[in-house]
Amino acid sequence: VGKGSDVAKGIRFATRHGADVINLSIEFEPTVRHCRQIRSVCDAIRGATDRGVTVVASAGNHDEPRVAYPAAARGAIAVGATTYRGCSADYSNYGKRLDLMAPGGGTDKTKAETNDRGCRPSAPGYEVRQYSLLPTAARNGNYRKFGIVGRRGTSMAAAHVSGVAALLIADGVCGPHPTPSTVAQRLEDSAVDRGSRGRDDMYGHGLVDAARATNPRDACRPK
Repeated sequence: VGKGSDVAKGIRFATRHGADVINLSIEFEPTVRHCRQIRSVCDAIRGATDRGVTVVASAGNHDEPRVAYPAAARGAIAVGATTYRGCSADYSNYGKRLDLMAPGGGTDKTKAETNDRGCRPSAPGYEVRQYSLLPTAARNGNYRKFGIVGRRGTSMAAAHVSGVAALLIADGVCGPHPTPSTVAQRLEDSAVDRGSRGRDDMYGHGLVDAARATNPRDACRPK
């Protein structure tokens, strides 16, 4: 729960204070379908990428055939969620604006939906373990108590991609100051293809691979 104007302020703050990567593990309601509905957020994302900041956002958790905003905004890397088996998670949004996939936990979509023989929707699903605000504490109004909890969602997936983006920038495999489009291209080129061959609406360019993205033996090409 929050205002788009507050999200925009956060993006601008991070941009002014030297961020290389901004992670947006948030999604607006499905009723938000255009940037004109959240103009301040889209303007802030554009301002960040224009100043060399890579912006990564979660594709959404409604199993809809379109990427949620702000991930659908121009300049953002839209990330869907995969399960323990690398299959698209049953809640993960998909569509033509999807760029990458990363671990988010949960249950597999079906093979019929994904064209992925590795999907097993009847098999156990697992959550992503992370250090986070404890849900019981938050429900009681305590926002200071943290611990290791299980989570599932494209928010977790976006955080994985943000981390890999930061690694490849720090490693200098694409030069000392790669542009956001170059970072995005590198992540796409090094991703592991899943589902239908090549880029597809269910997996985008594939499952993010940190080792391949940071491998100095592979040339980095600009977008």
